[in-house]
Amino acid sequence: MRRRTAAAPAGGRIRYGAGAPAGGPDTGGAPAAAENEALRRLLRGAWPSLPALAVAGAAVCAAATLAVLLAPGVTPVSVPVAAVLTGPWLAALGATADRIAADGEAGIRDWWRGLRALWRFGPAQALVPAVPAAAFLAALALWRQTQHPWLLPSLAAGGACAVAGLLALPAALSLGAARPALRGRLLWICAAHLVARHPVRFLAAPSLALLGLWVSLRWTASLLLLVPPAVALVAAAATATALVRHAEADAGAGGAEPGRG
Repeated sequence: MRRRTAAAPAGGRIRYGAGAPAGGPDTGGAPAAAENEALRRLLRGAWPSLPALAVAGAAVCAAATLAVLLAPGVTPVSVPVAAVLTGPWLAALGATADRIAADGEAGIRDWWRGLRALWRFGPAQALVPAVPAAAFLAALALWRQTQHPWLLPSLAAGGACAVAGLLALPAALSLGAARPALRGRLLWICAAHLVARHPVRFLAAPSLALLGLWVSLRWTASLLLLVPPAVALVAAAATATALVRHAEADAGAGGAEPGRG
């Protein structure tokens, strides 16, 4: 069987997944080969793209530090403030990692172009999980004071929406950066669809972020500079492989990856 790899269209962007011929049997080998190729491209491109990743990661850490200084602690105010301040830099970092996954390399100019294009898009998407997280924290503080059971549904709803939004945020940033016309509710529907079909892959990035934060606080804060680039690469790998799997699985039925239909 001839092995398929990701084909590069005329626009220079890689389209993940090639699709099986019409009427051909689905053996499962083509999706695995395409996913492995996407992962190899990302791993090979990480080292030559290290300057861009380092600058992008330092920018995220600087924005997070400013957010901590302006609104310390984990409060209903500090969470939206952190989302607004770090949103542009998170979007630019995510776009840099996605470019590595697509083209095999990214430079500081690519990061800067991504920042200029996504500086408003990033905070808007970061607020999607931040707002329910702030509502959860406010309801939690009120519940601790009053112990009223009618607050429990608000706690459950706020926490569930915050967790779901956090899991879908990397996919939303990736899809929105690659497709400027994909915005609003449709963007998050597509992102949630990818996460629902591949939840384990999208759990890796937040898990690595929590682990990196714990290690940095326990041993040395200098490790914080390494956390954002590593998390961005893991998130880019999750999105890229999920798009490959989605495209290959839906090719026989005439489907397309989210946002292209």
